[in-house]
Amino acid sequence: MHKLLKISFLLVVFFGLYSCDSNKVYEEYIEVEDALWQKENIASFKFLAEDTIVPHNLYINIRNTGDYAYSNLYLFVTLQGPDGNLLKDTVNCKLADKSGKWLGKGIGDLWDLQMPYIGGFKFAQKGEYTFSLEQAMRVENGLDGITDVGLRVETAD
Repeated sequence: MHKLLKISFLLVVFFGLYSCDSNKVYEEYIEVEDALWQKENIASFKFLAEDTIVPHNLYINIRNTGDYAYSNLYLFVTLQGPDGNLLKDTVNCKLADKSGKWLGKGIGDLWDLQMPYIGGFKFAQKGEYTFSLEQAMRVENGLDGITDVGLRVETAD
């Protein structure tokens, strides 16, 4: 009986965690080598958009350590559609508040921020999209303390 209770509990936890992420269409992180993001290192994500009717939310994911010297991160963002059309943007990701407290979820000295980028976005056509992130901080020797950058695409509620 005790063993059955444990198994039941684990199944409830598993399905609870799975259902919390049921809107996810795509999510990937790219590790920044030596946690030092050089200007020439562009993170590119390729994903397949299969739904042009349902709106989607796009998020930029940033992981940083306490060694990151700034409260924000400027990015050049490019979204290329299957037809080759480009959407280019400059984005300011706020990583810390005015007092210096990191805004993301943290474990130890690692902080994970999921920043909304575009909400309610409808893909114009089905096919492969490329989403690229390039750091735009004008720092000569790279950005120390950025460990990973990522993209999340989910269906909007």
